[in-house]
Amino acid sequence: ATSFVRDPEDRPPFDYRDYSRSSSDDEPSKRTGAASGAGGFDYDNYSGADERRGATDEYKAPSSSPAGSGASMARGGKAETTTVFFHEEAVRVGKRLPFRFPPATPAALGFLPRQVADSVPFTTAALPGVLATFGVASDSATVASMEATLRACESPTIAGESKFCATSLEALVERAMGVLGTRDIRPVTSTLPRAGAPLQTYAVRSVRPVEGGPVFVACHDEAYPYTVYRCHTTGPSRAYMVDMEGARGGDAVTIATVCHTDTSLWNPEHVSFKLLGTKPGGTPVCHLMPYGHIIWAKNVKRSTA
Repeated sequence: ATSFVRDPEDRPPFDYRDYSRSSSDDEPSKRTGAASGAGGFDYDNYSGADERRGATDEYKAPSSSPAGSGASMARGGKAETTTVFFHEEAVRVGKRLPFRFPPATPAALGFLPRQVADSVPFTTAALPGVLATFGVASDSATVASMEATLRACESPTIAGESKFCATSLEALVERAMGVLGTRDIRPVTSTLPRAGAPLQTYAVRSVRPVEGGPVFVACHDEAYPYTVYRCHTTGPSRAYMVDMEGARGGDAVTIATVCHTDTSLWNPEHVSFKLLGTKPGGTPVCHLMPYGHIIWAKNVKRSTA
């Protein structure tokens, strides 16, 4: 049988060497913000996203699902409340929000080489064969997660939404380029502890707008044996990098935040409206980008004059 598992020594870390932000908490940022070549993208310096995935079911972003995400989770028999959706006015210095950050859980195989990923059917109809290829037991919990990922990728888009799923690094970058209409793009990610952090209150210390809007591509990693990203845009948005400090020992994090400014076409039953007390077309709905999730933005050129 064909094995898609690569030697860990041959799998480089998820590295944004040519970019200004990193989601890693293991090393200082050494990014320059420069794109490679003439508006090209350096695939060699952007690899191994298996090292940046997160167990983030409670942070699913807005989609066509009316259920969306709740704000309460049962942990050890008691309820914990964490912020999932929030108003844009909360993205201000001095504001306080409760957050819980789950630990990273990388996909077993990481990104497959493109030629391999393209050869593996990515449809619900082909799932039985895929399970056999990857040695996944048909009665395992993994199957339900894979089915949910395929349903999310195959579901029709809602009005005003652009959506795609990417099963390789090259597909991820190229499809984001297509949506944004340029080859000169950059990734923006949260800086969070890979081991996660318990529920606590975080105080906002600084806020930096992300340039390149008003259209951003948000990509969320989905449950699958190898790395799969579900990416979408849902109308005009504002994005921010928010530096926060935790109440317990001063834990510092930086969260990439997206605020959807036009929700007029969203499902009226979306949970964000219930949690925030708003409705379609009301005030912006904001959410964070968990560990390993990506915002793609146009790379803004600055004049040196």
